[in-house]
Amino acid sequence: MHTEVKRPRRGLLRAALIGGALAGAALTGTAQANPTPVGPGPYFVDWTSRHQRSAEPDASEFKLINYFFTRATATNMVADPAGLRGVSLGPIGIGEAGSATSVKDDTALYIEQRWIPVISYSPNFVDGYATFRAQFEIDYTWGQAANQIQNNQGGGLNADQVNIQTKNVNVGLYPTRNPLELSILIGTQSVYDSIYDPTITSLTHITRTGYKLTFLGTDGTGASAFGHFGDHYFKAMYLPIGAAQAKKASDNDARLYYVHMGSLDYAQEVMPGTIVGLTLMILKDNTEGRAFAFEGLVPSGPSSTGLYSYTGTPRFRIRQPTGTVGYLGMHFHHNIDFKTGPFGASGFVMYNGGKYESQEDNTQLNEEIDIAGYAANLELMYNHGKTNDDVFTAEFMYTNGDEDTGDDEYSGVFTLNNYGLPGAVWFNHKTLLLFPFTSTVSNYTGGVTDISNQGYGLQTAIVTAQKDLIPYRLNLKVGGAIARSSVSPKPVQIDGNEDGDVEDPEDVIIERGRTIGAEVNVELKYHLKYLMTFGLHGGYMFTGNFYNANEQVDGNAWAAFSTFTWYGF
Repeated sequence: MHTEVKRPRRGLLRAALIGGALAGAALTGTAQANPTPVGPGPYFVDWTSRHQRSAEPDASEFKLINYFFTRATATNMVADPAGLRGVSLGPIGIGEAGSATSVKDDTALYIEQRWIPVISYSPNFVDGYATFRAQFEIDYTWGQAANQIQNNQGGGLNADQVNIQTKNVNVGLYPTRNPLELSILIGTQSVYDSIYDPTITSLTHITRTGYKLTFLGTDGTGASAFGHFGDHYFKAMYLPIGAAQAKKASDNDARLYYVHMGSLDYAQEVMPGTIVGLTLMILKDNTEGRAFAFEGLVPSGPSSTGLYSYTGTPRFRIRQPTGTVGYLGMHFHHNIDFKTGPFGASGFVMYNGGKYESQEDNTQLNEEIDIAGYAANLELMYNHGKTNDDVFTAEFMYTNGDEDTGDDEYSGVFTLNNYGLPGAVWFNHKTLLLFPFTSTVSNYTGGVTDISNQGYGLQTAIVTAQKDLIPYRLNLKVGGAIARSSVSPKPVQIDGNEDGDVEDPEDVIIERGRTIGAEVNVELKYHLKYLMTFGLHGGYMFTGNFYNANEQVDGNAWAAFSTFTWYGF
Protein backbone atom coordinates (compact mmCIF):
# COMPACT_ATOMS: atom_id res chain seq x y z
CA MET A 1 0.00 0.00 0.00
CA HIS A 2 1.30 3.40 -0.86
CA THR A 3 0.82 6.15 1.71
CA GLU A 4 1.22 9.71 0.58
CA VAL A 5 2.97 12.07 2.95
CA LYS A 6 1.42 15.47 2.78
CA ARG A 7 3.74 18.44 2.86
CA PRO A 8 2.81 21.64 4.71
CA ARG A 9 1.40 24.41 2.69
CA ARG A 10 3.92 26.92 1.47
CA GLY A 11 1.95 29.85 3.04
CA LEU A 12 1.92 28.32 6.50
CA LEU A 13 5.66 27.58 6.32
CA ARG A 14 6.39 31.14 5.33
CA ALA A 15 4.26 32.47 8.23
CA ALA A 16 6.08 30.25 10.76
CA LEU A 17 9.49 31.45 9.57
CA ILE A 18 8.44 35.09 9.76
CA GLY A 19 6.96 34.62 13.25
CA GLY A 20 10.16 32.96 14.49
CA ALA A 21 12.24 35.78 13.08
CA LEU A 22 10.08 38.40 14.78
CA ALA A 23 10.26 36.54 18.10
CA GLY A 24 14.04 36.27 17.81
CA ALA A 25 14.29 39.96 17.06
CA ALA A 26 12.15 40.77 20.05
CA LEU A 27 14.27 38.58 22.38
CA THR A 28 17.45 40.11 20.99
CA GLY A 29 16.11 43.57 21.66
CA THR A 30 15.18 42.65 25.21
CA ALA A 31 18.61 41.14 25.83
CA GLN A 32 20.28 44.26 24.52
CA ALA A 33 18.06 46.43 26.72
CA ASN A 34 18.79 44.27 29.84
CA PRO A 35 22.17 42.63 29.30
CA THR A 36 22.95 39.58 31.49
CA PRO A 37 26.31 37.90 31.95
CA VAL A 38 26.90 34.80 29.93
CA GLY A 39 28.34 31.78 31.77
CA PRO A 40 28.80 31.12 35.51
CA GLY A 41 31.25 33.94 36.19
CA PRO A 42 34.76 33.91 37.67
CA TYR A 43 33.65 32.82 41.21
CA PHE A 44 31.31 30.00 40.22
CA VAL A 45 33.86 27.20 40.51
CA ASP A 46 34.89 28.31 44.00
CA TRP A 47 31.26 28.64 45.13
CA THR A 48 30.43 25.19 43.77
CA SER A 49 33.37 23.56 45.53
CA ARG A 50 32.38 25.11 48.87
CA HIS A 51 28.70 24.17 48.61
CA GLN A 52 28.95 20.84 46.86
CA ARG A 53 27.26 18.22 49.10
CA SER A 54 27.03 15.17 46.86
CA ALA A 55 30.42 13.91 48.04
CA GLU A 56 29.70 14.38 51.78
CA PRO A 57 29.35 11.25 53.93
CA ASP A 58 26.06 10.18 55.45
CA ALA A 59 25.11 11.58 58.85
CA SER A 60 27.07 9.92 61.63
CA GLU A 61 25.47 7.07 63.51
CA PHE A 62 26.90 8.61 66.69
CA LYS A 63 25.80 12.03 67.95
CA LEU A 64 26.97 14.06 70.93
CA ILE A 65 25.09 16.75 72.80
CA ASN A 66 27.48 18.50 75.16
CA TYR A 67 26.39 20.69 78.09
CA PHE A 68 28.90 22.68 80.15
CA PHE A 69 27.91 25.04 82.96
CA THR A 70 29.73 26.94 85.69
CA ARG A 71 28.41 29.33 88.33
CA ALA A 72 30.14 31.67 90.78
CA THR A 73 28.12 32.65 93.85
CA ALA A 74 28.33 35.25 96.59
CA THR A 75 25.49 35.09 99.13
CA ASN A 76 24.52 35.33 102.77
CA MET A 77 22.19 32.34 102.33
CA VAL A 78 24.64 29.77 103.63
CA ALA A 79 23.97 26.03 103.35
CA ASP A 80 25.95 23.07 104.67
CA PRO A 81 26.94 20.70 101.84
CA ALA A 82 28.27 18.07 104.25
CA GLY A 83 24.83 16.55 104.85
CA LEU A 84 24.67 15.03 101.36
CA ARG A 85 28.44 14.84 100.72
CA GLY A 86 28.83 17.89 98.53
CA VAL A 87 25.18 18.76 97.83
CA SER A 88 23.05 21.42 99.53
CA LEU A 89 19.27 21.13 99.27
CA GLY A 90 16.27 22.34 101.16
CA PRO A 91 14.50 25.46 102.40
CA ILE A 92 16.09 28.10 104.57
CA GLY A 93 15.43 28.03 108.28
CA ILE A 94 14.41 24.37 108.47
CA GLY A 95 16.65 23.78 111.51
CA GLU A 96 19.87 21.99 112.26
CA ALA A 97 18.94 18.98 110.12
CA GLY A 98 19.46 18.61 106.39
CA SER A 99 21.56 21.26 104.70
CA ALA A 100 20.84 23.69 107.57
CA THR A 101 20.49 26.68 105.26
CA SER A 102 20.76 29.91 107.23
CA VAL A 103 20.47 33.62 106.46
CA LYS A 104 22.99 35.59 108.54
CA ASP A 105 25.73 38.19 108.24
CA ASP A 106 28.17 35.57 106.98
CA THR A 107 28.97 35.51 103.25
CA ALA A 108 29.56 32.34 101.29
CA LEU A 109 31.78 32.41 98.19
CA TYR A 110 32.08 29.40 95.89
CA ILE A 111 32.26 28.31 92.26
CA GLU A 112 30.62 25.13 90.99
CA GLN A 113 30.83 23.33 87.66
CA ARG A 114 28.80 20.78 85.70
CA TRP A 115 29.41 18.72 82.56
CA ILE A 116 26.69 16.57 80.98
CA PRO A 117 27.39 14.71 77.74
CA VAL A 118 24.54 12.93 75.94
CA ILE A 119 25.62 10.24 73.47
CA SER A 120 23.15 8.71 71.04
CA TYR A 121 23.68 5.81 68.64
CA SER A 122 21.34 5.14 65.72
CA PRO A 123 22.94 2.45 63.54
CA ASN A 124 21.91 2.45 59.92
CA PHE A 125 20.94 -1.23 59.99
CA VAL A 126 17.99 -0.57 62.35
CA ASP A 127 16.56 1.67 59.61
CA GLY A 128 15.28 4.39 61.96
CA TYR A 129 13.45 2.06 64.32
CA ALA A 130 15.65 2.58 67.40
CA THR A 131 18.19 4.82 69.15
CA PHE A 132 20.42 4.10 72.13
CA ARG A 133 21.21 6.98 74.50
CA ALA A 134 23.64 7.36 77.37
CA GLN A 135 23.91 10.42 79.57
CA PHE A 136 26.05 11.00 82.63
CA GLU A 137 26.93 13.94 84.82
CA ILE A 138 30.05 15.27 86.54
CA ASP A 139 29.48 17.96 89.19
CA TYR A 140 31.78 19.56 91.71
CA THR A 141 32.63 22.71 93.63
CA TRP A 142 36.00 24.25 92.81
CA GLY A 143 38.59 23.40 95.43
CA GLN A 144 36.53 20.71 97.14
CA ALA A 145 37.96 17.19 97.43
CA ALA A 146 40.41 15.20 95.31
CA ASN A 147 41.89 11.72 95.04
CA GLN A 148 38.85 9.75 96.12
CA ILE A 149 35.55 8.24 94.92
CA GLN A 150 32.41 10.32 95.44
CA ASN A 151 29.84 12.15 93.39
CA ASN A 152 29.76 15.96 93.41
CA GLN A 153 33.47 16.01 94.30
CA GLY A 154 36.77 16.49 92.53
CA GLY A 155 37.43 20.22 92.34
CA GLY A 156 40.53 20.15 94.52
CA LEU A 157 44.21 20.15 93.61
CA ASN A 158 45.15 17.08 91.53
CA ALA A 159 41.46 16.25 91.05
CA ASP A 160 41.97 12.51 90.24
CA GLN A 161 38.37 11.91 91.25
CA VAL A 162 36.02 9.13 90.24
CA ASN A 163 32.83 11.17 89.88
CA ILE A 164 30.44 9.93 87.19
CA GLN A 165 26.74 10.05 87.99
CA THR A 166 24.39 8.01 85.86
CA LYS A 167 21.64 10.16 84.34
CA ASN A 168 20.10 8.30 81.41
CA VAL A 169 20.80 4.94 79.79
CA ASN A 170 17.90 3.96 77.59
CA VAL A 171 16.70 2.70 74.23
CA GLY A 172 14.14 4.59 72.21
CA LEU A 173 11.94 2.48 69.92
CA TYR A 174 10.04 4.07 67.03
CA PRO A 175 7.50 1.63 65.51
CA THR A 176 6.49 4.15 62.81
CA ARG A 177 10.09 5.32 62.26
CA ASN A 178 8.99 8.79 63.29
CA PRO A 179 9.94 9.79 66.87
CA LEU A 180 7.57 12.76 66.70
CA GLU A 181 4.68 10.35 66.10
CA LEU A 182 5.33 7.39 68.41
CA SER A 183 8.25 6.65 70.73
CA ILE A 184 8.79 4.06 73.44
CA LEU A 185 11.58 4.61 75.98
CA ILE A 186 12.95 1.69 77.99
CA GLY A 187 15.57 2.18 80.71
CA THR A 188 16.89 5.07 82.80
CA GLN A 189 15.36 8.29 81.49
CA SER A 190 14.13 11.75 82.42
CA VAL A 191 10.72 11.42 84.08
CA TYR A 192 8.56 14.53 84.06
CA ASP A 193 4.93 15.44 84.73
CA SER A 194 4.70 16.58 81.10
CA ILE A 195 3.07 14.77 78.19
CA TYR A 196 6.02 15.37 75.86
CA ASP A 197 8.91 13.02 75.08
CA PRO A 198 11.95 14.52 76.87
CA THR A 199 14.41 13.07 74.32
CA ILE A 200 13.04 15.20 71.46
CA THR A 201 11.49 18.16 73.34
CA SER A 202 13.41 21.14 74.71
CA LEU A 203 13.53 21.43 78.48
CA THR A 204 12.21 24.99 78.17
CA HIS A 205 9.03 23.65 76.56
CA ILE A 206 8.62 20.89 79.14
CA THR A 207 8.97 23.24 82.11
CA ARG A 208 6.24 25.52 80.74
CA THR A 209 3.70 22.77 79.99
CA GLY A 210 1.91 20.07 81.95
CA TYR A 211 2.49 20.46 85.68
CA LYS A 212 5.85 22.24 85.22
CA LEU A 213 7.83 19.63 87.18
CA THR A 214 6.10 20.62 90.43
CA PHE A 215 4.89 17.06 91.10
CA LEU A 216 7.45 14.94 89.21
CA GLY A 217 10.73 16.11 87.72
CA THR A 218 13.88 13.98 87.94
CA ASP A 219 15.47 10.86 86.43
CA GLY A 220 14.26 7.30 86.91
CA THR A 221 14.31 3.81 85.42
CA GLY A 222 11.21 2.42 83.80
CA ALA A 223 9.24 2.42 80.57
CA SER A 224 7.23 5.15 78.89
CA ALA A 225 5.41 5.66 75.60
CA PHE A 226 4.62 8.94 73.86
CA GLY A 227 2.20 9.34 70.96
CA HIS A 228 1.22 12.25 68.72
CA PHE A 229 -1.32 11.59 65.98
CA GLY A 230 -2.98 14.57 64.40
CA ASP A 231 -4.43 16.74 67.16
CA HIS A 232 -4.11 14.01 69.81
CA TYR A 233 -1.29 13.40 72.31
CA PHE A 234 -0.83 10.33 74.51
CA LYS A 235 1.54 9.22 77.25
CA ALA A 236 1.79 6.09 79.40
CA MET A 237 4.52 5.49 81.98
CA TYR A 238 5.53 2.88 84.52
CA LEU A 239 8.18 3.83 87.06
CA PRO A 240 9.55 1.77 90.00
CA ILE A 241 10.57 4.61 92.34
CA GLY A 242 12.26 2.53 95.03
CA ALA A 243 12.68 -0.97 96.36
CA ALA A 244 13.57 -2.62 99.67
CA GLN A 245 13.64 -6.02 101.34
CA ALA A 246 10.92 -4.90 103.71
CA LYS A 247 10.30 -8.33 105.35
CA LYS A 248 13.76 -9.85 105.36
CA ALA A 249 14.46 -9.17 109.03
CA SER A 250 11.00 -10.05 110.35
CA ASP A 251 9.96 -12.95 108.09
CA ASN A 252 13.23 -14.00 106.40
CA ASP A 253 11.59 -12.90 103.15
CA ALA A 254 14.28 -11.79 100.69
CA ARG A 255 11.86 -10.47 98.06
CA LEU A 256 11.99 -6.84 96.93
CA TYR A 257 8.97 -4.72 97.81
CA TYR A 258 8.47 -1.64 95.64
CA VAL A 259 7.26 1.91 95.41
CA HIS A 260 5.46 1.87 92.05
CA MET A 261 4.16 4.78 90.00
CA GLY A 262 2.08 4.66 86.83
CA SER A 263 0.58 7.47 84.77
CA LEU A 264 -1.75 7.96 81.83
CA ASP A 265 -2.01 11.27 79.95
CA TYR A 266 -4.17 12.48 77.10
CA ALA A 267 -4.18 15.92 75.48
CA GLN A 268 -5.76 17.50 72.44
CA GLU A 269 -4.85 20.52 70.34
CA VAL A 270 -8.20 22.29 70.41
CA MET A 271 -6.93 25.13 68.22
CA PRO A 272 -3.54 25.98 66.69
CA GLY A 273 -1.04 26.27 69.52
CA THR A 274 -3.59 25.51 72.27
CA ILE A 275 -3.31 22.17 74.10
CA VAL A 276 -5.66 20.91 76.83
CA GLY A 277 -4.87 17.68 78.68
CA LEU A 278 -5.89 15.30 81.47
CA THR A 279 -3.64 13.23 83.75
CA LEU A 280 -4.08 10.26 86.05
CA MET A 281 -1.17 9.08 88.24
CA ILE A 282 -1.11 6.34 90.87
CA LEU A 283 1.66 5.85 93.46
CA LYS A 284 1.71 2.67 95.57
CA ASP A 285 4.28 2.10 98.33
CA ASN A 286 4.84 -1.38 99.81
CA THR A 287 8.36 -0.78 101.21
CA GLU A 288 7.30 0.02 104.82
CA GLY A 289 9.64 3.02 104.80
CA ARG A 290 12.77 0.97 104.16
CA ALA A 291 13.61 2.33 100.68
CA PHE A 292 16.22 5.08 100.39
CA ALA A 293 16.32 8.44 98.64
CA PHE A 294 20.05 8.58 99.40
CA GLU A 295 21.29 5.02 99.78
CA GLY A 296 22.21 4.17 103.36
CA LEU A 297 21.72 7.74 104.57
CA VAL A 298 18.26 9.21 103.90
CA PRO A 299 15.19 6.91 103.75
CA SER A 300 12.33 7.83 101.43
CA GLY A 301 8.58 8.05 101.90
CA PRO A 302 6.34 9.71 104.50
CA SER A 303 8.08 8.01 107.44
CA SER A 304 11.50 9.46 106.62
CA THR A 305 12.87 11.55 109.48
CA GLY A 306 15.43 13.31 107.31
CA LEU A 307 14.09 13.74 103.79
CA TYR A 308 11.75 16.62 104.64
CA SER A 309 14.65 18.81 105.72
CA TYR A 310 16.34 18.42 102.34
CA THR A 311 13.32 18.81 100.06
CA GLY A 312 10.90 21.00 102.02
CA THR A 313 8.08 18.47 102.27
CA PRO A 314 5.87 18.05 105.39
CA ARG A 315 7.10 15.96 108.29
CA PHE A 316 4.70 13.12 109.08
CA ARG A 317 4.47 11.05 112.27
CA ILE A 318 4.19 7.45 111.12
CA ARG A 319 6.42 4.37 111.02
CA GLN A 320 6.62 1.48 108.57
CA PRO A 321 3.87 2.81 106.30
CA THR A 322 2.36 1.27 103.20
CA GLY A 323 -0.15 3.15 101.13
CA THR A 324 -1.45 4.60 97.90
CA VAL A 325 -1.75 8.15 96.57
CA GLY A 326 -3.70 9.07 93.45
CA TYR A 327 -3.36 12.20 91.31
CA LEU A 328 -5.97 13.66 88.96
CA GLY A 329 -5.15 16.79 87.03
CA MET A 330 -5.93 19.03 84.08
CA HIS A 331 -3.47 21.28 82.27
CA PHE A 332 -3.38 23.64 79.30
CA HIS A 333 -1.01 25.87 77.40
CA HIS A 334 -1.64 28.39 74.66
CA ASN A 335 0.86 29.96 72.25
CA ILE A 336 3.81 29.73 74.64
CA ASP A 337 6.22 30.16 71.68
CA PHE A 338 4.29 33.20 70.36
CA LYS A 339 3.76 31.62 66.94
CA THR A 340 0.11 32.65 66.62
CA GLY A 341 0.16 36.03 68.33
CA PRO A 342 1.70 38.09 71.15
CA PHE A 343 -0.30 36.53 74.01
CA GLY A 344 0.52 33.21 75.68
CA ALA A 345 -0.69 31.35 78.75
CA SER A 346 -0.33 28.07 80.62
CA GLY A 347 -1.58 26.50 83.81
CA PHE A 348 -2.86 23.46 85.66
CA VAL A 349 -4.98 22.16 88.50
CA MET A 350 -4.04 18.95 90.33
CA TYR A 351 -5.72 17.01 93.12
CA ASN A 352 -3.93 14.35 95.17
CA GLY A 353 -5.56 12.01 97.67
CA GLY A 354 -4.71 8.77 99.42
CA LYS A 355 -3.83 6.98 102.63
CA TYR A 356 -0.81 5.46 104.38
CA GLU A 357 -1.20 2.83 107.11
CA SER A 358 1.45 1.86 109.67
CA GLN A 359 2.60 -1.76 109.70
CA GLU A 360 4.34 -1.34 113.07
CA ASP A 361 2.91 -3.37 115.93
CA ASN A 362 1.68 -1.24 118.85
CA THR A 363 2.89 1.95 117.18
CA GLN A 364 3.20 5.06 119.33
CA LEU A 365 2.69 7.33 116.33
CA ASN A 366 -0.20 7.65 113.88
CA GLU A 367 -1.76 4.38 112.80
CA GLU A 368 -2.70 5.95 109.47
CA ILE A 369 -2.55 9.24 107.58
CA ASP A 370 -5.24 10.47 105.20
CA ILE A 371 -4.00 12.78 102.43
CA ALA A 372 -6.05 15.31 100.44
CA GLY A 373 -4.47 18.25 98.64
CA TYR A 374 -4.68 20.39 95.53
CA ALA A 375 -2.62 22.88 93.56
CA ALA A 376 -3.48 25.47 90.92
CA ASN A 377 -1.14 27.42 88.63
CA LEU A 378 -1.62 30.13 85.98
CA GLU A 379 1.00 31.94 83.90
CA LEU A 380 0.24 34.82 81.51
CA MET A 381 2.73 36.06 78.91
CA TYR A 382 2.86 38.98 76.49
CA ASN A 383 5.46 39.28 73.74
CA HIS A 384 5.96 43.05 73.44
CA GLY A 385 8.89 43.21 71.05
CA LYS A 386 10.81 41.67 68.19
CA THR A 387 12.19 38.52 69.81
CA ASN A 388 10.69 35.85 72.06
CA ASP A 389 12.80 37.28 74.90
CA ASP A 390 10.93 40.59 74.75
CA VAL A 391 8.24 39.44 77.15
CA PHE A 392 6.19 40.35 80.21
CA THR A 393 5.06 37.48 82.46
CA ALA A 394 2.84 37.08 85.50
CA GLU A 395 2.53 33.75 87.30
CA PHE A 396 0.41 32.62 90.23
CA MET A 397 0.53 29.43 92.32
CA TYR A 398 -1.79 28.23 95.05
CA THR A 399 -1.59 25.05 97.14
CA ASN A 400 -3.68 24.26 100.20
CA GLY A 401 -2.03 23.65 103.56
CA ASP A 402 -2.30 22.01 106.96
CA GLU A 403 -1.62 23.72 110.30
CA ASP A 404 -0.53 20.47 111.95
CA THR A 405 1.21 17.92 109.71
CA GLY A 406 1.85 15.67 112.71
CA ASP A 407 -1.73 14.42 113.08
CA ASP A 408 -3.50 11.70 111.13
CA GLU A 409 -5.02 13.97 108.48
CA TYR A 410 -2.92 15.92 106.01
CA SER A 411 -4.65 18.58 103.92
CA GLY A 412 -1.91 19.49 101.50
CA VAL A 413 0.05 18.73 98.37
CA PHE A 414 2.04 15.48 98.21
CA THR A 415 4.78 15.59 95.55
CA LEU A 416 7.56 13.19 94.57
CA ASN A 417 9.91 15.23 96.75
CA ASN A 418 8.66 12.82 99.42
CA TYR A 419 10.68 10.12 97.63
CA GLY A 420 13.56 11.83 95.81
CA LEU A 421 16.49 14.13 96.47
CA PRO A 422 14.80 15.94 94.88
CA GLY A 423 11.93 14.21 93.09
CA ALA A 424 10.26 17.34 91.75
CA VAL A 425 11.71 20.73 90.81
CA TRP A 426 9.75 23.78 89.69
CA PHE A 427 12.10 25.24 87.07
CA ASN A 428 9.84 27.94 85.65
CA HIS A 429 9.41 30.27 88.62
CA LYS A 430 11.99 32.86 87.42
CA THR A 431 13.23 33.81 90.90
CA LEU A 432 16.63 33.44 92.55
CA LEU A 433 16.04 33.26 96.33
CA LEU A 434 12.37 32.97 97.23
CA PHE A 435 12.44 29.80 95.14
CA PRO A 436 15.84 28.25 94.29
CA PHE A 437 17.84 29.62 91.36
CA THR A 438 17.55 26.72 88.94
CA SER A 439 20.77 27.44 87.03
CA THR A 440 22.78 25.49 89.56
CA VAL A 441 24.96 22.45 90.14
CA SER A 442 25.11 21.25 93.75
CA ASN A 443 23.30 23.99 95.70
CA TYR A 444 19.52 24.09 95.36
CA THR A 445 18.27 26.15 98.28
CA GLY A 446 15.66 28.87 98.72
CA GLY A 447 12.72 30.03 100.78
CA VAL A 448 10.41 27.36 99.30
CA THR A 449 11.77 24.19 97.69
CA ASP A 450 8.54 22.16 97.44
CA ILE A 451 5.16 23.59 96.49
CA SER A 452 3.70 22.14 99.70
CA ASN A 453 5.91 24.62 101.62
CA GLN A 454 6.63 22.09 104.38
CA GLY A 455 2.92 21.25 104.40
CA TYR A 456 1.70 24.77 105.21
CA GLY A 457 0.65 25.50 101.62
CA LEU A 458 1.72 28.23 99.23
CA GLN A 459 0.32 31.42 97.75
CA THR A 460 2.67 33.23 95.40
CA ALA A 461 2.71 35.80 92.62
CA ILE A 462 5.69 36.36 90.31
CA VAL A 463 6.08 39.10 87.69
CA THR A 464 8.92 39.68 85.22
CA ALA A 465 9.78 42.05 82.40
CA GLN A 466 12.39 41.15 79.79
CA LYS A 467 13.86 43.11 76.91
CA ASP A 468 16.53 42.31 74.33
CA LEU A 469 18.74 45.39 74.53
CA ILE A 470 20.54 43.99 71.49
CA PRO A 471 18.20 41.65 69.58
CA TYR A 472 19.19 37.99 70.01
CA ARG A 473 22.39 39.07 71.77
CA LEU A 474 21.90 40.98 75.06
CA ASN A 475 18.86 40.49 77.31
CA LEU A 476 17.84 42.28 80.51
CA LYS A 477 15.27 40.85 82.92
CA VAL A 478 13.84 42.41 86.07
CA GLY A 479 11.45 40.59 88.33
CA GLY A 480 9.60 40.55 91.61
CA ALA A 481 7.82 37.92 93.68
CA ILE A 482 5.96 37.51 96.94
CA ALA A 483 4.95 34.33 98.78
CA ARG A 484 2.79 33.41 101.77
CA SER A 485 1.74 30.17 103.40
CA SER A 486 -1.90 29.14 103.00
CA VAL A 487 -2.27 28.51 106.75
CA SER A 488 -0.51 29.86 109.81
CA PRO A 489 2.34 27.63 110.98
CA LYS A 490 2.44 26.33 114.51
CA PRO A 491 3.70 28.79 117.16
CA VAL A 492 7.23 28.46 118.49
CA GLN A 493 7.71 27.69 122.19
CA ILE A 494 10.93 29.00 123.70
CA ASP A 495 12.11 27.47 126.98
CA GLY A 496 12.28 30.48 129.31
CA ASN A 497 14.60 28.95 131.93
CA GLU A 498 16.04 26.11 129.86
CA ASP A 499 14.73 23.40 132.19
CA GLY A 500 13.10 21.38 129.45
CA ASP A 501 9.63 21.60 131.03
CA VAL A 502 7.13 21.91 128.18
CA GLU A 503 4.49 23.40 130.52
CA ASP A 504 6.73 25.88 132.34
CA PRO A 505 4.94 29.25 132.76
CA GLU A 506 8.26 30.95 132.10
CA ASP A 507 8.24 29.64 128.53
CA VAL A 508 7.55 32.12 125.77
CA ILE A 509 5.11 31.36 122.94
CA ILE A 510 5.89 33.23 119.72
CA GLU A 511 3.33 33.29 116.95
CA ARG A 512 4.52 32.77 113.38
CA GLY A 513 3.04 34.68 110.48
CA ARG A 514 2.19 33.61 106.96
CA THR A 515 4.45 35.93 104.93
CA ILE A 516 7.45 33.98 103.66
CA GLY A 517 9.09 36.86 101.85
CA ALA A 518 9.28 39.19 98.88
CA GLU A 519 12.04 39.21 96.26
CA VAL A 520 13.35 41.62 93.66
CA ASN A 521 15.90 40.47 91.10
CA VAL A 522 17.70 41.48 87.94
CA GLU A 523 19.46 39.35 85.31
CA LEU A 524 21.63 40.30 82.35
CA LYS A 525 22.46 37.64 79.76
CA TYR A 526 24.85 38.03 76.83
CA HIS A 527 24.87 35.40 74.08
CA LEU A 528 28.49 35.18 72.99
CA LYS A 529 27.79 32.59 70.29
CA TYR A 530 24.96 30.28 69.38
CA LEU A 531 23.87 28.46 72.59
CA MET A 532 26.82 30.01 74.49
CA THR A 533 25.69 32.47 77.17
CA PHE A 534 27.31 34.54 79.93
CA GLY A 535 25.01 35.81 82.67
CA LEU A 536 25.01 38.16 85.66
CA HIS A 537 22.22 37.63 88.20
CA GLY A 538 21.37 39.35 91.47
CA GLY A 539 18.50 39.12 93.94
CA TYR A 540 17.39 40.44 97.31
CA MET A 541 14.69 38.84 99.48
CA PHE A 542 12.90 40.55 102.35
CA THR A 543 12.18 37.72 104.77
CA GLY A 544 8.74 37.71 106.41
CA ASN A 545 7.16 36.76 109.73
CA PHE A 546 6.97 33.12 108.63
CA TYR A 547 10.48 32.96 110.16
CA ASN A 548 9.58 34.51 113.52
CA ALA A 549 11.74 33.06 116.32
CA ASN A 550 13.82 31.15 113.76
CA GLU A 551 17.46 31.30 114.81
CA GLN A 552 18.54 30.23 111.33
CA VAL A 553 17.13 33.37 109.72
CA ASP A 554 18.63 36.62 110.98
CA GLY A 555 17.93 39.31 108.39
CA ASN A 556 17.15 39.50 104.70
CA ALA A 557 18.71 37.27 102.06
CA TRP A 558 20.77 38.36 99.06
CA ALA A 559 22.82 36.68 96.38
CA ALA A 560 24.86 37.52 93.29
CA PHE A 561 25.72 34.99 90.58
CA SER A 562 27.71 34.84 87.39
CA THR A 563 27.05 31.97 84.98
CA PHE A 564 28.53 30.54 81.81
CA THR A 565 26.49 28.06 79.77
CA TRP A 566 27.38 26.25 76.56
CA TYR A 567 25.27 23.70 74.72
CA GLY A 568 27.12 21.92 71.93
CA PHE A 569 25.68 19.71 69.18
